[in-house]
Amino acid sequence: MAADVTRTPTELISEFANAALTSGMVYFCAWGQDCERFHDIVDELIVEDEIGARLFAGADAGDTIMTTWHKADTLEEALDFFINLAEPTSGLDRNSDYWVAVCVNNSEWAAEIRRRLEAAYFRT
Repeated sequence: MAADVTRTPTELISEFANAALTSGMVYFCAWGQDCERFHDIVDELIVEDEIGARLFAGADAGDTIMTTWHKADTLEEALDFFINLAEPTSGLDRNSDYWVAVCVNNSEWAAEIRRRLEAAYFRT
């Protein structure tokens, strides 16, 4: 997720995160202004689920949905992490066939994300 969420209400971020988790998100990387808050909101939902309904739990007891924030990184460094190092825990990786990069309201970031993902995944 590449976004500036400094003015985004917590409720809206929670809605997005809950929808992503319910849809099967098993790894979350945040980059941009206030990305640590975005990350913490996602983490709170995961923890609430772990002590409650366990809707997002993996097949193995040691499985956990991984989350990272990249406040001190450039977009290029955050994308490098996402492309090369973000790997779900073993019980969750078998259901992680899709990698999604989201950019909010910044066409320059979106172009850089598209360029990097195309270079990494669509080499011909």
